[in-house]
Amino acid sequence: MGTVEEQLDKLVQSYKDGDNVWLNDAYTFATKYLKGHSLYQTINTAHFQKNYVELYSCLQSVQHDADFTAEAGGVKTVSVPSYKARELPEYDVFISHADKDKPAIVDDLVKSINLLGLNVFYDKETLEWGDKWKDKILDGVKKSEFAIIVISKNFFGREWTEKELNSFLNRQNSDGQKIVLPVLYNISLQQLRNRYPAVAEIQALDAGCYSTDQIALMFAKQYIKRLKSLM
Repeated sequence: MGTVEEQLDKLVQSYKDGDNVWLNDAYTFATKYLKGHSLYQTINTAHFQKNYVELYSCLQSVQHDADFTAEAGGVKTVSVPSYKARELPEYDVFISHADKDKPAIVDDLVKSINLLGLNVFYDKETLEWGDKWKDKILDGVKKSEFAIIVISKNFFGREWTEKELNSFLNRQNSDGQKIVLPVLYNISLQQLRNRYPAVAEIQALDAGCYSTDQIALMFAKQYIKRLKSLM
């Protein structure tokens, strides 16, 4: 079927004056998706009167109403007052992980989050040629709203992964806000408790129970809650 935007684009592109099939397809689309739009009644009237040109013109107008079509497709925007927007960090989420886990889970997780339009600090994509990587990573830690910590056996005992983890835990404890979002990859909760008791107190996701798309959507819900708290 495609997204609402894709269906609308296809409908507009297939327009033929006098084509009854197109007329009915346009009406079906409008009934399903456009009831909340200011042009819906005009579309209804144009369909009843078989005014193809008017109906086509209305659909073109809706096509240019990006906010409405995005919301009709299930994407909701949250407005943040300008004085609050200045408080928002540069990155929505920092992905802390062991390099060995990149091909197994981290690359796909970042791809899923990127599809949601969120700003991700992921060393593989954020670090550029010539950057002082230690400084860049520490700056990313400071400027990220959340941290998804992908914890596996590969994560254990690595200097920089544990430095990132401790930095976010310290921020969470001092701010009193949810920041650290642990994802367990091929380890048990008991193994987490044994290695990082402080993290074991935080509700974690088991990557074996969810797809990366599902994890990304659950993160998006937490992010929206955070934005709403700023309003």
